[in-house]
Amino acid sequence: MAHFFSCDWGTSSFRLRRVNAADGCIVAERRDATGVKALHAQCPPGDAVAREKVFADFLRAQLLALVDGQAADLSGATVVVSGMASSSIGWRELPYAKTPVGLDGANMRREDFALDLGGGAEARVRLLSGVRTETEIMRGEETEILGLFARGQYADVAENGLVILPGTHSKHVRLQKRQMTDFSTYMTGELFDVLAAYSILRASVGEAGTGTPSNLNETAARASFTEGVRTANERGLPRSLFQTRTRTVLLGATTTMSRWYLSGLLIGAEIAALSDGEHDFPLLLAAPAPLHEAYLLALTTLDLQSRLQTVPPAEMALASVRGHLMLRPSR
Repeated sequence: MAHFFSCDWGTSSFRLRRVNAADGCIVAERRDATGVKALHAQCPPGDAVAREKVFADFLRAQLLALVDGQAADLSGATVVVSGMASSSIGWRELPYAKTPVGLDGANMRREDFALDLGGGAEARVRLLSGVRTETEIMRGEETEILGLFARGQYADVAENGLVILPGTHSKHVRLQKRQMTDFSTYMTGELFDVLAAYSILRASVGEAGTGTPSNLNETAARASFTEGVRTANERGLPRSLFQTRTRTVLLGATTTMSRWYLSGLLIGAEIAALSDGEHDFPLLLAAPAPLHEAYLLALTTLDLQSRLQTVPPAEMALASVRGHLMLRPSR
């Protein structure tokens, strides 16, 4: 068929795109906040039949909505699904592929099955697994990495480098000889949310969206953020966190500037090891906006720009689609 469907199904989000298979361009897209966690909660514990039905019904409805209810457009179509849909709380659990995993995707685990569309029509679903090491796991980011390198870009990083994928649980993925050989997970985004909502720092940073709006193009925001990056790099995170409060109490820092300072602390702690001088391999920052701007500023603050390449956010937005394009069934 001329089109296939690309699906990123995370813990708390769902994204489905109709894609032109010839050029990888997105024709139509749907987003929904119904991630696998919410659907799993609807399933009676241990009832595999109910679980299958809940997930199949949801995907079927989303597919039909994307083609304006024209079921004929779906018959025989392929849907490639990555992310938490293949996890223990997802549609069907698939075992992780174990590193090293090639950037051609050849040793990725996958399962193909039919999705009943009604009236005798079926779509073909290809469910993709995640990747594991002896101590780490990821589902979804590996498909983005395959997509980033699918067209031969960033060849030096593919041979011997590190990809930085910021997010709620940031991943630093080591590449050697066009293989994913190792990776580490940093709970940077989740730590920020927990500290800002439940710790003693809550009063200092305020709630998201409160205070005067600002961004990293503003001098004060940049200064607060970069100070946080440097402080975490020099003093370590545990010793630095309480400074978010003391800056408010003793120096009169606003909640907006304190949020930027805390963000800088956490991102600075995440990337501190990259500036230890022990490694000189190239770095590739692969982040959506606005995380792209924050991580770029942090990496520059720690003088890592000479080793750094960046994926434009618009290109990063297509990474999963290009990974799915590579891994879709050949016929």
